[in-house]
Amino acid sequence: MKDKDVKPYNPTWWKWGDPKKSFHLNDFPKLKQFLEEKWNKTLVDDLVLPDRTSHITNSSFTETDLKSIFPNLKPDQISLDNEDRLRYAFGKSYHDIIRILTADEVRAPDFVLFPESQDDVVHILQQAGKHQIKIITFSGGSNVTGAVDIDNKEGLTCSLNMQRMNRLVDIDTTSFTATFEAGIYGPQLEKILNEQGFTLGHFPQSFEFSTLGGWLATRSAGQESGLYGKIEDMVLGITAVTPQGTFEHADYPKHACGIDIYPLFIGSEGTLGVIVQAKMRIHHKPQKYRWVVALFKDFESGATALRTMIQSGIHPALARLSDPEETKMLSLFSQTKKNFPKPWRFRKVLNRWMKSYLLSKGFQKPCILMMRFAVKNESDFAATKIAAQIAKAHQAKLLPASVSGSWEKTRFDLPYLRDTLIEHRILIDTFETVTYWKDLLSLYHHVKNTLDKESDYFEKGGLLLCHISHIYDTGASLYFTMMAPQEKDNELNQWSGLKEIVSNAITGHGGAISHHHGIGRDHRVWYLEKLSTEERKLLQAIKQHLDPNCILNPGKLFDKENRK
Repeated sequence: MKDKDVKPYNPTWWKWGDPKKSFHLNDFPKLKQFLEEKWNKTLVDDLVLPDRTSHITNSSFTETDLKSIFPNLKPDQISLDNEDRLRYAFGKSYHDIIRILTADEVRAPDFVLFPESQDDVVHILQQAGKHQIKIITFSGGSNVTGAVDIDNKEGLTCSLNMQRMNRLVDIDTTSFTATFEAGIYGPQLEKILNEQGFTLGHFPQSFEFSTLGGWLATRSAGQESGLYGKIEDMVLGITAVTPQGTFEHADYPKHACGIDIYPLFIGSEGTLGVIVQAKMRIHHKPQKYRWVVALFKDFESGATALRTMIQSGIHPALARLSDPEETKMLSLFSQTKKNFPKPWRFRKVLNRWMKSYLLSKGFQKPCILMMRFAVKNESDFAATKIAAQIAKAHQAKLLPASVSGSWEKTRFDLPYLRDTLIEHRILIDTFETVTYWKDLLSLYHHVKNTLDKESDYFEKGGLLLCHISHIYDTGASLYFTMMAPQEKDNELNQWSGLKEIVSNAITGHGGAISHHHGIGRDHRVWYLEKLSTEERKLLQAIKQHLDPNCILNPGKLFDKENRK
């Protein structure tokens, strides 16, 4: 790139979402006061981003080189810009952000390509194979498990950015299906469907800044999975491009035509091919929603109530049961007084009275359950009444539906808060799992007890929050959040030590290493522990056939490290 074309350095490129939207810890005075008192320290946002464009090695390529290697691409589909190289080198995990902010040097792709069609992807993979260029597929970049990590120091690497492949291919309003290109973002996809009265129903927390292809590649789950299922329940067929050819699945509503190949690409995280489009099951968009909010005396009774509901045929679209620690933390997320309506003082007095009342009724460690039901007919309305009755049968106190309003309005905003917490030198990370109902509560306690026994995490003021979500007839997901004072100059070791303890605790007690975040590089060790020798041989044989030069996202999932 010529000097006159170099962009001014943007210090916010690493942050979550819309650069025009941001939070500061001072916007959450209750939370800030609580943390400062608990940790006996003043929280200062002194962890700042150095100019990373001067910390990465220059690309091994020139524009002339790339135009000769990829002659079918237009000039604006090829980028050697250093900020583009950095922006598409990382996901959005705590591990990613700490490396961006503190590492002596960072690894970036040598260049970025922007395909605009399936033919472009075919051309790119063919040429990359000839020139031994590694391909890491990148969409929204919201991954939190190291699935887009670039640390293979051997060879040349390209970030394949799919964001321009974002079109609706076909919609069948008779059969309730829609086919999209894989680079389409969640809001754009939903807008297209909503305009015709439909919804996909997939709303992960990353919804605003993640894509259909990323959801499929990581086996994503959305917040309304109770009604619509996980992403693998929604997909009817995909088109995937591999170095050996293109797979276009001939899909049917249901069939008995032997083995389906397309599920191999669901959860493959870019190691087998590039998903370029997918045919999805769609639904009429609900016109009404109804919330049921309840407060339980303890986590156990809330979990039992949830299990009773789902096994009785009651399916809330969204269900979230917070443990006592998370319930308390939710009350601290209210922002500055200027954002409250005028009667906020009255509400404060009312809340004090309610707290006194609840304590007198045995709610020493209350746990809040929020459920949202899609109401399309009388039976759906009846389901909300039955859910409320089941909650009351487990000694819950029903709360006004409006209690859920603040969480609902800000449910996609928490990553913005995470950024400012990290800048204030706070370790904040999440990990999630899924297990059967009979093991759910014992796994919950096992993780907490193991962390207590094998580290000084709680002694140093660490917080561990949890909620149950994504409920099924057979089991449910546990979603944990860690918050602790960051160990200055030891940030990565602090994180990796805690990550190892909780991951061992989860898999050692029968939980999956991931329910919806995927594997990437961060979970690879525990994923491989669960694969038998024959399973690994089979997967590696498939990899060898589809990607004989091992150019696709090397070192992820089952792929051997440093293969050439």
